[in-house]
Amino acid sequence: MEMSSRKFTLALVQMLVGTNKAENLKKAEHLIEKAVSKKAAVVALGECFNSPYGTPNFAQYAEKVPEGETVRFLSEVAKKHGIYLIGGSIPEVEGSKLYNTCTVHGPDGSLLAKYRKIHLFDINVPGRIVFKESDIFNAGNQLVTFETRKDNF
Repeated sequence: MEMSSRKFTLALVQMLVGTNKAENLKKAEHLIEKAVSKKAAVVALGECFNSPYGTPNFAQYAEKVPEGETVRFLSEVAKKHGIYLIGGSIPEVEGSKLYNTCTVHGPDGSLLAKYRKIHLFDINVPGRIVFKESDIFNAGNQLVTFETRKDNF
């Protein structure tokens, strides 16, 4: 297998999320702009970057893909900066089902990929913590890749 010698900058954005979705998106945009100012061609946001991470919150913040507020925001920001934008994940609603969904947008703002988390996070430490994404999210059922002008991801 031949390795590509092309280089690009990938930025991984982690942020503190609050209960106000609009403020979360504003914060994400600021951090994306910071990454772009450092020449990032690909920017990846964290899981549930638009909402508090917790089973009581997911339904309240869930959106349809691709017509939801957050996905439209991601498309606009990717296009504005001419970057590949990996939207971490957001709670997605389709019919009566919820998914932990990642969208990927190209430099023209187009939706290149949609991935629904397959392996949901469930933990049970007796006497300490019980947390089950599977109590609210449905598991996805397919792996997803997308192509860039440089390489495949």
